[in-house]
Amino acid sequence: MNSTNITRDVLYEASAPNTAATTIPSYHRESVDNESISSTSTTRSVFALWSPFRSSSSSSFTTTNTSLSSRRPSTKQNSSASIASTSSSVSTINNQTASRPSASFAARQKRLSRPTSIISPLPGFQEALLVQMEQLNTANTNDPKSKVMKNLKRQSIRQSLVSQNKGDDYDWDFWAGIMCDYQNFSKVNKDLIKHIRFGIPPSIRGMVWQLLARSKNEDLVLKYMDLLRLQSPYDKMIQRDLARTFPGHTYFKETDGQGQEGLYNVVRAYSLYDNDVGYCQGLAFIVGPMLLNMPDEDAFCLLVQLMNNKYGLRGHFTPDMDGLQLRLFQFDALVQEYLPHIARHLNEQGISSTMYASQWFMTLFAYKFPLNLVYRIYDVIFTEGINSIFKFALALLKRNQTTILGFDFEHLLDFLKNGLFKQYKDDDRRFVNDACELEIPLKRLVQLEKEHKLQLQKELADANVIDELQKSNIELKKQLKAIEDKSKTLKREHNDVSGQLKETLSQLNPMKDEGNSLRTLVATLQNSVDTLPEKIESKTKDEFEGLCEENARLIGKNSSLEDQLQKAESSLIDIKIRYAQSENEKEELHRKLYELKKRLMSF
Repeated sequence: MNSTNITRDVLYEASAPNTAATTIPSYHRESVDNESISSTSTTRSVFALWSPFRSSSSSSFTTTNTSLSSRRPSTKQNSSASIASTSSSVSTINNQTASRPSASFAARQKRLSRPTSIISPLPGFQEALLVQMEQLNTANTNDPKSKVMKNLKRQSIRQSLVSQNKGDDYDWDFWAGIMCDYQNFSKVNKDLIKHIRFGIPPSIRGMVWQLLARSKNEDLVLKYMDLLRLQSPYDKMIQRDLARTFPGHTYFKETDGQGQEGLYNVVRAYSLYDNDVGYCQGLAFIVGPMLLNMPDEDAFCLLVQLMNNKYGLRGHFTPDMDGLQLRLFQFDALVQEYLPHIARHLNEQGISSTMYASQWFMTLFAYKFPLNLVYRIYDVIFTEGINSIFKFALALLKRNQTTILGFDFEHLLDFLKNGLFKQYKDDDRRFVNDACELEIPLKRLVQLEKEHKLQLQKELADANVIDELQKSNIELKKQLKAIEDKSKTLKREHNDVSGQLKETLSQLNPMKDEGNSLRTLVATLQNSVDTLPEKIESKTKDEFEGLCEENARLIGKNSSLEDQLQKAESSLIDIKIRYAQSENEKEELHRKLYELKKRLMSF
């Protein structure tokens, strides 16, 4: 697979900078996921204070609890003793001013008049739920009385969850148990997978994601705060793309609003955290669903975990995009194996996976898919690994197989990018069930990875051979061109010589006759030349003698004139000397006259 066919900017093909005002197609998040919006303040607010990996013996518990608790208002005054105690400590901490590391945050906060956390204050029921969970965390589990209290708290947590999720058919005993024993929750088993596939209750979804990914890291949170104080070379690019990220979602559409502020902070911090990746447009779409379920610092930690370690999404965003190329290679092979008719049709229409699946894998389907489906995809990915994206991709193609086989290139490509999710838009559980019914052995993916590596090695070797052949070909072309130029020059010279030879041959016979005539003339002239000195001497002897006499006379006259000239020059010199002396005397007389006039004037 040629990496040049994959670009990092695959997301905004036709988007304008003022995307917030752009008309969204009917298939593009039509309902804007009303359920997710209406429950935003409810479902996400649990995370403003709770750290799922704290323990009673951990020194970071108090620090984290304190720093995070400063982001919520004091709780009800008429609560139980434990809640009142927690409220007292929270109120004390709230009196301290929490500074925001980002450079533009203070101005934006003053302008928008909002709290320092992008997460809304906790509702009363979640405040109480949080306090109960923290009490369970600090309790002595070896004390029988504590076990009884733990069961009572579990029932209380269950009632709180049920009261806030009326009408939902979740197994509340299971999720209440998870909340009570969240320290052991990260151990994935069949029972957990079953409940995750059925659906995570929206009010605790973000919490569960963090538990599954083991993303909570107080050192990383501090690192995040430090990164927000630094300047990022991608600031302008990030700000430009904010309005184009979930433009139809209420939480993200407001310029400089809470949603855009959170996206800006997380993506900007990650661009500094991972210099090799920097910033890529797809990152904001991955972070968006996280921000709808947790605070920005937790979203940053979860993003770091998702990019590295067991999820390995980072390879989708590195400059060479080796991870994305591997996913697309595996996906092409899986489509060929599981959906051969679709694979053949796509091949006939000239559509490769890079044209439509790149944006799926780079944004985890968040670019165009409704958020209720995206949340469910995240649920499964955090539980079963990043390879789950293949199941969802194959399920989408399989569900729409009839439609896909009936489209030509243009309509097919548009449908693959924008219309596949319609079949599952209002039934996310069926979407997950269809995806999870597909069994993709890990061994097969490992085998495909090895094949991809071999293919890359072969392509690299072929590329090296091609480079060498191209260099050799270029050199041979240069030599050939030089030989051709030299051949043309020689041919032109040969033609010139041939023409000159023909012309010379045509002139040769007249020149022979002329040569004979010239030889006769030369002999005659030679004879004349031989006799000429005697004739000249006899004719000019008398005249020569007269000229010699005249010359002697003129020499004598010239000597006389030279003597006269010398005498004239001597006279001229004397005259000039006398003239100079007269001039001096004149100057002296003028001076005396001037002095005399001065004396006369003085009298």
